[in-house]
Amino acid sequence: MTLLATAAAGGSSTAGAAPAPWRRVVLVELFTSQGCSSCPPADAFVRDLPALGLGRDRVLPLTFHVDYWDRLGWKDPFASGRFTERQEWYAQAGKLRSPDGTAGLDGLYTPQMIVDGSVHFSGQRRQVALRELERAGARPPVFDLSVEASARGATADISVRFSASGDVGRDRDWRLFAALAARKARTAVARGENGGETLEEAAVVRALSDGAPIPPAPRGALTVRLAKPADLSWSDVEIVVFAQSRATGEIGGAAAVAPGRLTPG
Repeated sequence: MTLLATAAAGGSSTAGAAPAPWRRVVLVELFTSQGCSSCPPADAFVRDLPALGLGRDRVLPLTFHVDYWDRLGWKDPFASGRFTERQEWYAQAGKLRSPDGTAGLDGLYTPQMIVDGSVHFSGQRRQVALRELERAGARPPVFDLSVEASARGATADISVRFSASGDVGRDRDWRLFAALAARKARTAVARGENGGETLEEAAVVRALSDGAPIPPAPRGALTVRLAKPADLSWSDVEIVVFAQSRATGEIGGAAAVAPGRLTPG
């Protein structure tokens, strides 16, 4: 079942055309829930990205578990009202478009996939997703980001250096976000639409920072702090940072802490 679904129409691509050069790391967000029977195929697509040739050097996925399914039989242990608010922000901002270019969005739905803050569609539509990821990857980034992180106890200090590589625009209100995600998760679901199933998920966001304003300068540095949930070990964590325009919703750049490079404090 897809809750409150208003799925986007499919896009098109030129058959036989040579793929464009990959020029940026693409951020893909999936709004999902363990209570939604339409969501496991979308979560499986996120898990399969590396096997499809879309490793973390090309695509950085983040799966946000929304909480509006929790009242319908199963309380998702990874759901957060904060993640629902992010999905609501996208809907209220009115900047998303469907793959065919149609603007607008009516209501929230799962599984909703958003590529680079600009295009949305049902996360079950693998071919549409692959096409939109390729299109996004062909565009140059607005920012080049490099990131390091050190952990002390349950806290990570994340240092991000940025340099403008494209048209920043003074009126686009760029913000830097950091997300702390579980690399993988396995949950036995007892009730709801997926009752009796064991769900395998990846890139499950457990904490998201507020957006720190990016100064209107050619380059600079920002520091963000995130707390790790007690049930997650640092060895199972991935940290992703991204620059997003609050005016347009677009993602201007994304980066992740390299595997094994989370420095213990």
